[in-house]
Amino acid sequence: MDIKYAYYRSSVGYKIEGKTDNDILTAGGGTRGINSFWHDGNLNPLDYVPKTRTLTINGTAYDLSANRSFTTPDTITRLKGGASGSLVSGDVTLAAGANMAVNQTGNTITLVSTDTTYSAGSGLALTGTSFSLPVTTSGTGNVVTGITQTTNGITVSLGSMPTTSDLANYIPLSQKGAANGVAALDASGLVPASQLPSYVDDVLEGYYKTADGKFYKEAGYTTLITGETGKIYVSLDTNKTYRWTGTTFVYITSGAVDSVNGLTGVVVLNKSHVGLGNADNTADAAKNVLSATKWTTVRTITLSGVTATAQNIDGSGNVTVPITAVPATLLTGTAAVNTTGSAAKLTTPRTISASGDATWTATFDGSANVTSGLTLAATGVTAGTYDEVTVDAKGRVTAGSNNVKSYTTSISGTGGVVHNLGTRNVDVAMYDTVTFYKIEGRIRLTDPNKIDVEFDSALPNAVSITVTRKDI
Repeated sequence: MDIKYAYYRSSVGYKIEGKTDNDILTAGGGTRGINSFWHDGNLNPLDYVPKTRTLTINGTAYDLSANRSFTTPDTITRLKGGASGSLVSGDVTLAAGANMAVNQTGNTITLVSTDTTYSAGSGLALTGTSFSLPVTTSGTGNVVTGITQTTNGITVSLGSMPTTSDLANYIPLSQKGAANGVAALDASGLVPASQLPSYVDDVLEGYYKTADGKFYKEAGYTTLITGETGKIYVSLDTNKTYRWTGTTFVYITSGAVDSVNGLTGVVVLNKSHVGLGNADNTADAAKNVLSATKWTTVRTITLSGVTATAQNIDGSGNVTVPITAVPATLLTGTAAVNTTGSAAKLTTPRTISASGDATWTATFDGSANVTSGLTLAATGVTAGTYDEVTVDAKGRVTAGSNNVKSYTTSISGTGGVVHNLGTRNVDVAMYDTVTFYKIEGRIRLTDPNKIDVEFDSALPNAVSITVTRKDI
């Protein structure tokens, strides 16, 4: 059925009389909105093709306002890859491989293989297209004793395996120098001393020279005796015995003792044997000394109530204590002062000293003031810095110690770490010993000297663990 419509021209194009842009037209078995039709009023809207539409093929644009046909050239310019993906779309380039060349003449492409020439060498023999390695034998026997490569190939050396009857004529190596076996011989064809009982050792006589530590056959030290282990050497001039250690002669003992202080046999000495019959075992501090040149300990004499110069006395002579001032309360009446005998200094200089926790000494003769340094007694503690110290009643440091601050070890997986810090108040740091990345894990403070470490997965490398005290 042919439906006719009346069109009129508007500001936006041709429209159908009595229809709005939102109306629907049915045509060709389908429906379309009126606003989708654009025409010049002389064409059927269903057959209308806009002139502004073009198709571009390989860079060439074609107007679609009329029918057009295209001829596909028979030259392949692109290949499309298949589902396997072994070839993707794009230009194809022919490249030569090993022993292959690509030649092009005009539109013809030729693949040409390259021949390779092989030659024999290093023992190889070339026959036709096959290589062979000549093998020869040397000697006779039923076993291979060696294989040697030569310029002409490989030589296999043959030998014979000993039979049971052959072995019966030999002693096993396990019995050489062993218990229930046979003795071995040294380079001189003799049985070594190490395989002989001790009573077989030789005793050699000679003369030991102290200056060079060697033994000689004569007293004039002319012919040297070479030291050997397992032998005893006696020096004839001193009757002393020596043994050879492998590098030097070592003194063993002196000769026999004939007598001690005129006594023979088993001698027990007492004080009468050595002229000390009057000696007793009383300590000197407990004895009453009848006479002595001077006292063992120097004593000091001082005066109280007056101003006087203290004097040391050791019993070797008399001392006088000079009085330099007397309080007025002790004086009554009048007194004459005798200045005769005054001196600028002491006739005999005196030494003043102190001992105990500090030592000090100075020599004084009265002619001038003296100064001497005071030396503190050492407490036995090495100078340094300590975390903890022990102080005595006088304030002196008598001991010092440093607390252990950290403990470091390595583990390869989940496990316990025993340290010596003695506290649960610690920090734990872990890192991979290969990558040096910081590692985290679950840490349980088992006791003051142990921690348990757990990881969520197996570790690829060893982990360094450092446990550091926090209460220092």
